[in-house]
Amino acid sequence: MMGINPRHARGKRSPRAGRARRAAAVLLAAGTVAVMTGIAVVGFGLAPMFGFGNETATVNQPLQSWIPSDVSPGSSIAGRGRPNLPALVDGPVKGVAFQMRIAALDYSATVVEGVDRNDLAHGPGHYPTTAWPGHGGTVGVAAHNVYWLSFNRLKAGDRVELQTPHGLFVYEITGSKITVASDIGVLEPTGQPSLTLTTCYPLWAGVFATRRLVFFAREIGGVAQVTSTR
Repeated sequence: MMGINPRHARGKRSPRAGRARRAAAVLLAAGTVAVMTGIAVVGFGLAPMFGFGNETATVNQPLQSWIPSDVSPGSSIAGRGRPNLPALVDGPVKGVAFQMRIAALDYSATVVEGVDRNDLAHGPGHYPTTAWPGHGGTVGVAAHNVYWLSFNRLKAGDRVELQTPHGLFVYEITGSKITVASDIGVLEPTGQPSLTLTTCYPLWAGVFATRRLVFFAREIGGVAQVTSTR
């Protein structure tokens, strides 16, 4: 009887074992790609929270700042009280409400009219039931947290500029709070021209956020640009 050659025994591989090794290699490669992609996505998303990257929802021309650094709360840029604006500015133009800029965050965005899912798909929206900039009451603006990640750095004293087709209005952040998502009281008029910004919280949680982050601001200046119709 012939014996078994040990070298032949060692060199012979099971087809099943080969397929298992190839499958393991494919799974390892796929897992590595998934992990690296996840790290890149998370890093890109969190970058604005630490001051890296530009948190601009919609590209637009930078707003010209007309507000002197020494403007005081309640004062008017025009120097003659809050301007009386024509009814022409009481609505959006082709779906766009106004431009919003926050210099402290290097943030600028086009604010559309409306706050439903389609309206907020690419940036902030104006609550249609709230006031229009320059006409008293509370102006309400909402956005998904993915567009406002850097807003965790927004603090009291920072300024928010709203540029409408006929005027520039400036607000100063006075505070913020975290509340339940159903709290509509944050949009109630305060008795003075004001601005309320709302988004889901925590900011990093995306669609899994269950609460609402609210920023409050008061108007500190504005200037009307009245264009003659003649």
